[in-house]
Amino acid sequence: MKTTLTAIATLALAAAANADIVSATVTADNHYALYTGTDDAVTFIGRNEMGAGGTPGTYNWSQPETWSFTTGSYIYIAAWSDDAVAQGLLAQVTGLSDTYHSGDARWQVFPTFVNLGDGDAAPTGMQLTAYIADANSGNKWEAPHVGAANGIGPWGAIAGIGSAPRWMWVQNPGQADPLQGGSGYGEMLIFRMSVPAPGAAAALGLGGLAALRRRRR
Repeated sequence: MKTTLTAIATLALAAAANADIVSATVTADNHYALYTGTDDAVTFIGRNEMGAGGTPGTYNWSQPETWSFTTGSYIYIAAWSDDAVAQGLLAQVTGLSDTYHSGDARWQVFPTFVNLGDGDAAPTGMQLTAYIADANSGNKWEAPHVGAANGIGPWGAIAGIGSAPRWMWVQNPGQADPLQGGSGYGEMLIFRMSVPAPGAAAALGLGGLAALRRRRR
């Protein structure tokens, strides 16, 4: 209960400046954590499983999570792999004035070169803010590598995510296809997209909405 109330209070502060209630359905091979906020402060929304297995699903990437929340100026996704077989991020974001599926040219990525793995905690909001400050001050945001759409191997079709979103990761000078073949290059990665001007939710003065986790069936 305390965590939920904290999320409501923190998101309410950001909502006044730039707010839309969005739904983000996300999966990653192997791990991701979702945040929203500004350049200076971010709020943790949620993450997938800490281990390799899914609950449910065979793997932690087998079934995505869906999160509903009020956005700040940016949506951020931290992502990292177990450095084996394959790695990638797949996301479908709805509720904004435009489409922001993974693979869209408006996404950017920052390789932190802080290597995380199975069982590691997601960065806190304060930690992520420090990484973002580093990326901004050094102009270190990059265009991500964009692969094929939902349905490609080794993952197959991820239920709950449409056919338009494309798998993405960081560009890797040592790999022609950074999605294939185990690699920890650049990890942990931070993806971001800028949220458009405030929508109807902000105009009506709506406060923050606590993050809701709903497993796709």
